[in-house]
Amino acid sequence: MSATNAVSTYPDFKTLNSRHHRLGAWFLGPKAENAQFMKDFFMYIANETERARQTFRPKDPQFIGTEMQASDTFQEEIRDLDSALKEITAALAEHSIPFWSPRYNAHMTYDTSMPGMLGYLATVLYNPNNVATEASPLTSVIERDVGIQLCQMLGYDTNNDTSSRPWGHIVCGGSIANLESIWAARNLKYYPLSLAMAMEKGAPLEHIRSKFMVELCTGEQKLFSEASVWELLNLKPTTVFEIPERLEHEFSISSTFLSNKMNKYLIQSLGRDVLDKKFGIEEPSKYLVSCTKHYSWPKGAAITGIGSDNIIDIPVDNYARMDTVALDGLLKDCLDNKRAVYAVVSIMGSTEHGAVDPVADVVALRVKYQKLGLSFALHADAAWGGYFTSLLHEEVVGAPRRSPVDPNNEYVPEQALGTHTRRQLEHMQFVDSITIDPHKSGYIPYPAGGLCYRDGRMRYLVTWLNPDVYKDSDGDEGMGVYGVEGSKPGAAAVGAWVSHRVIGLHRNGYGSLLGEAMFSCTKMYTHWVIMDMDDPSLILVPLNPLPAERDNKGDTAIQAQREYIRANITNRPNYDLSRDETAMTLFRDLGSDLSINAFACNFRLADGTPNQDVVEANYLNTRVYERLSVTRIEDNIYDKPLFIMSTKMEQKTYRGCADNLKKRLGLKGDQDLDILVNCIMSPFPTATNFTKSIADEFQKVAAEEIKACLFRNTVTAADFRFIVQGTDKLYLSLLPMFNMANYRHQLILSCDVPADVLAKYHDARNNDPSIYITLGTSGKVNLAEIVSGSFKGVIDKGLPKDNLGRIASEFEVSNVKVVRNIPIDSKYLDAEYPDFMYFYLYGTPGQQHIEHLLVSAKNVQLTSDQVQLALADGVKLSAEDLAKGVILRLEDVREETVLPVLPPNIPPFFKANTAHNITIFRDSHAPDAHGPGLTAAYASASPIASGRMTLGKMVWSDSVMLNDDPSADGIQVRADSVKGKTLEERLAATRRQFEAEDPTHADGYYKRRDKQAAWRTYLEDKMSSIGHDPAGSELIMSGDASISATGISANIGGGVSLGSGVSAKTGEGVKLGW
Repeated sequence: MSATNAVSTYPDFKTLNSRHHRLGAWFLGPKAENAQFMKDFFMYIANETERARQTFRPKDPQFIGTEMQASDTFQEEIRDLDSALKEITAALAEHSIPFWSPRYNAHMTYDTSMPGMLGYLATVLYNPNNVATEASPLTSVIERDVGIQLCQMLGYDTNNDTSSRPWGHIVCGGSIANLESIWAARNLKYYPLSLAMAMEKGAPLEHIRSKFMVELCTGEQKLFSEASVWELLNLKPTTVFEIPERLEHEFSISSTFLSNKMNKYLIQSLGRDVLDKKFGIEEPSKYLVSCTKHYSWPKGAAITGIGSDNIIDIPVDNYARMDTVALDGLLKDCLDNKRAVYAVVSIMGSTEHGAVDPVADVVALRVKYQKLGLSFALHADAAWGGYFTSLLHEEVVGAPRRSPVDPNNEYVPEQALGTHTRRQLEHMQFVDSITIDPHKSGYIPYPAGGLCYRDGRMRYLVTWLNPDVYKDSDGDEGMGVYGVEGSKPGAAAVGAWVSHRVIGLHRNGYGSLLGEAMFSCTKMYTHWVIMDMDDPSLILVPLNPLPAERDNKGDTAIQAQREYIRANITNRPNYDLSRDETAMTLFRDLGSDLSINAFACNFRLADGTPNQDVVEANYLNTRVYERLSVTRIEDNIYDKPLFIMSTKMEQKTYRGCADNLKKRLGLKGDQDLDILVNCIMSPFPTATNFTKSIADEFQKVAAEEIKACLFRNTVTAADFRFIVQGTDKLYLSLLPMFNMANYRHQLILSCDVPADVLAKYHDARNNDPSIYITLGTSGKVNLAEIVSGSFKGVIDKGLPKDNLGRIASEFEVSNVKVVRNIPIDSKYLDAEYPDFMYFYLYGTPGQQHIEHLLVSAKNVQLTSDQVQLALADGVKLSAEDLAKGVILRLEDVREETVLPVLPPNIPPFFKANTAHNITIFRDSHAPDAHGPGLTAAYASASPIASGRMTLGKMVWSDSVMLNDDPSADGIQVRADSVKGKTLEERLAATRRQFEAEDPTHADGYYKRRDKQAAWRTYLEDKMSSIGHDPAGSELIMSGDASISATGISANIGGGVSLGSGVSAKTGEGVKLGW
C-alpha cells in the first residue's frame, strides 16, 4: 500500500480523541487545516489595530486622505507593495523549510503555536521595545510575568517574597542566555575581590575592614579582610548575593552608595587581568561544561574575556550524558591545584542527542566540594529540555480536560518521562541559573530565548544602568537594564504569554503536547532499531541501545527484543499498543531522554562483511544527509521525502562514547564519526502511522546511497595508469585516488620495456624534456598481477585525452619490482598533516626521482624525475639506498601550511627547476608498511645526508583526481554555479527548474519541469569532459577499456582524465582544473 493510500484509510482529524482535539486547536496544522480560524484571528487583529489608532485622540485630523489614496503615485506604491509581497510570499513558499510538516525531523523547530504566533503578530503591529518601560509599559510587565512563569515551571520557589525571589526574562535566544549566565558567573566570582579592594586603606569601605565577617564555603566564619584570595574566590553564591543587604543592615551602607563606590573596583571596569595581577592569581579560573555543549559556550567565554581555552569539556558516558565520575576528577584537580571554577554546566537535553545530564549528582558534588573549600555556580542549559518540566506539574484550576478514548478511533498516547530524566528535571531547582528557549520546545516564534535565576539578586551582577533606558520610576518592571541586550521586541514576550495562557505550563497543556511528541519520537526509534533486520546492505545503529544491549544480555536477547518490537510495537495502532502493558513497559524504556534520536548508518561490502572504515561510513551518512536536507536556495524542497540533520562526534571530545558507537556499527579507527539526528516535535505522525512512511522513505534513500559507497569500495580488475620517470632505468608512479578502492595505493615500481619501446620513449623525452609521459595497462588487470612481475602496457604522451599521441601499444612490461606499495585507505592515514613535507627518493646513481608521501587527506600528488642533488661534504647516495628508496624532507616547506591544495592550483614551491634545502634519511619502514604514523619515525631518525635539491624539468602535480569523488553527482558544480549571482538571479534560475501543478492532482506539490533529465544531461556533458561516464557508472580514465563488476565499472586504460582544464606548461609542470 502506498504512503498516500495508507494515510487516507485512517480516520480523519475530527475523530481523534478529546485530548488530541485540544492539541489540534493549538496549530495552523500541517495542511493548514485551521487556516480559516487563523484568517479570522488575523482580521480581528487588524480590526483592533485600526480601532486603537482611531480611538487615540479621535479629534485629530486624518493625515492620509482619500485624495492622496486616489493619486497615481500612491496607487503606484501600493502596486509595488502588492508585487513585492506576491514575489516574496511565492519565494517563501517555494524555498522555506516546511517545519510544520511531520516529514520535518531535523532541528529543534516545528510549527509555531497558533496562540504564540497570534500573540506575536498582534503585538508587533504596536512595535513595543522592551529596552525601557517608556517604550513598552505593557509588554515589559508581560515579560516580567513570563519570566516568573518560567521560573515556576522550572521548579524555582516563586512563592518566596524576599529579595532572593527567582527572576527571569526573555532574550533573543539560548546563545545570549548562555552568554549572560557566563557574564554573571564571572562577575560573581570576582565580586569578593573587588569588595576587598574597596576595604583597603584609604578606600571607601575601610571603616568596616575590622568588623565585617563572612561565612566561607566550608561553613567557617572569618573576618572578610583576613580571608585568603582562594577563600574569597570560593564563597557560596548566596553568600555573595547577601553582601549588599548585609552591609546596609549591619553598617547602614546604602545600596546607592555601595553601587557608586564599588563601580571602579569591579571586573566590569578594571578587567580580569588587572584583578588577577593584583591578587596574584596565576592559574586562570575554569568553566566546566559537558562536552555535548552548544557552540555558544566557548563563544561566550571568548566574549567575556574568560577565553575559550578555559572552557573545560566534561566527558560523557555511552548515552552522551555527563560522566560525573570524570567531573569529580576534574574538580579534585582544581582543588588540589588551587584553580578556581566559575561554574559547572549541565546540559538538559543536548542538541544532537536529547541527552539529559545527571544534574542531581552535580548538585551533590557541589555540596561535597564546598565542604572541602571549592565553590562554584551551577547552570543548567535547558534550552531544549526546559519546557519538558511542564510534565512535572498538575493543572491547578479545574479537572484535567480529558474524555474517554473511543477504541474505534486513532489517538496519540503520551510518553512518560523516564526515571532518569524525571529525577534530573526535578533537581534543576537547585541550580543557580537556567537557560530555556520558548522558541524551541515552547513552540514560540523566533526570537524567544530565556534565562532564569534561582536567586533574583544574581541579575544585579549584569545590570547596566543608563538614564536613556532606565528611570527610578521603572522599579521592578524595567527589563532592559539587565543582561546583554538593549532593544528587544515586546512581541516575543507576548507570544510566550499568550501561548502559556492558552496551552498551559502543566502536564495537561505543554506536558500533553511534549508527551505526544516524545511518543512519536520513540515510535520513530522503533523503526530505526529494526530497519536493518532484513536489509542485505544497510547497518543502522541508534546511539541509545535497546534495554537488552544496555544490560549486556547478549546477541540472542538483543535480536529477540528487536523481533518483539517489530511484531508488537513498531506498526501497531496506538490504541492497541497503549492497552498492551507488556509492550508499553518496554516502550517506555526505549529511546533517548528527550525526543531526539541520534543514529548512524554503515553498510555491508559486496562480500557481505561490514565496512570497517569510519571515513566510508561518514561518506554514507553525509550523502544521506545531503539527500534529506536543504541548505541552499537551489535545493528543491519538494524533492525531499523527509528532513533530518547531521552532526559530528569528534573523537577527542566524545572519546569512549564515540568508540562504543563505532564498535556497534562494526567500525574501527580513531576518526571523527558523522552521525544523523532526527528531532520530533510534531504530535501528529503516529496518529495515522505516518512514521512508517517516513521510515520507508529513509530506507529507500539509504539503499540508493549505499550503491555509491559500494562503487567506491569494491575492488575489481581495472585499468591502471602511471607517470613514467627516468631514462636510464624506468620507474612508474601510480596515479592514485583516495576515494576508489582500486587506486588506494601509493605504488612506485621499477620495470623494463622492450628496446624499441624504450627508444621511442627516449625520443619523446629528448624532443620535450618537460613533457609528462604515462604508461597504462592495456586491459583490465588486478593490482596483484601488476606487482607479480609483468603485464601488458601502452604508453602515451600525456594522457590519452590530451591527444598528444600514443608512443607504443601492446608491449610487455617486465622485471617489475616494487619500490613502495603503501595502502592509502583512510584508516591508514593520519588525522593531521605532518609538520614537514616528505618525499620518497629513489632511482639510480645517475638519475634520482621523487614522489610525495601521501599520509593524510586531502592531499596533492607531487612527482618529479631526474632531480639534481647537491649534498653537503660531497656525500653520494649508494646504489643500494636508491634502489630501496630513502626519505627526503624539504626543510623550507611546511606541509601543514600548504595543504590542502585546491584544484586547479599548483603549489608554487613545486615548479620545474625550483631548488630546496633537504635532509635525507633511510626509511625504517618496510616497502609495504602502512600508517597511520609513518612520518613519526623520521622526526628522530639520524640523517644520512643534507644539502640542496633542484626539481627536474618534468614535474607532475595533481590535486584533482587524487581527491576526486567520482560518484558525488555534481556537488561541486552546484557550488560553483551560484558564485556572484544576486538573490533575484538565483530565485529566477531556481524557479525555472520546477513549476506548480494543479493542486487537485498533486495535493499542492510542485512538479519539476523534467529537472532530473536536464540535470542528468548536464552532468553527462560535464563528467564526460573529465573522463567520467555517468550513464554507465564508469570512471573513464582511458579511451578504450572498462571494468565491470555487478554494474560497477572503472576505466584507466589509455590515460587518466583529470579535467577539462588539463594542460602542460613547459618548465612549470601540469596545471589541473575543472
